[in-house]
Amino acid sequence: MKNLFHLPLLVLSLALSSTLTAGTDAGDDSARNYKNFPGEYDGKRIDVDCTHVSRINGGPQIDEVTLFVAHTIDRDNRSRGGSIVVAVLAEDADKFARKFGTAVERNRQEAEKVDSKSLRGTFHMLDRGHVYIDYTDGEAHELVEAKLDLYKTKIASGSAAGRAGKKIKRF
Repeated sequence: MKNLFHLPLLVLSLALSSTLTAGTDAGDDSARNYKNFPGEYDGKRIDVDCTHVSRINGGPQIDEVTLFVAHTIDRDNRSRGGSIVVAVLAEDADKFARKFGTAVERNRQEAEKVDSKSLRGTFHMLDRGHVYIDYTDGEAHELVEAKLDLYKTKIASGSAAGRAGKKIKRF
């Protein structure tokens, strides 16, 4: 009889704990997932579901590298997946922007309302947890490392755009 009395309390506590933890797990191919565990991915090739990109500060970058912010989708939770900085060689910047688009493309006829493309690159973590993806085969990373002090502030400003703790907007 005592067990039956505790059963509703157990069910209630399990329901509350699952509600509180809902949304804390980020989808595998979202920026939020990689930013939550940066040490696990440093130096590894990753894929993110990119909905669109935007240039950091909208203009020219330092030397041969252009920095973008890739906006991602979290397919597992059907929400925005955060954003992450992407380093691209300046000569390839326009081609990169055309490939991934500069605005969200919506497809109202499909179950997945927001289109995305797989963006693949090497994940890098700088000091203080600022992260970025090198879209090249290491060339951009070498240029960033050579002038780290100049790139740090630009990468930091792009990293702040997708920090955890922001309200998650559902699609």
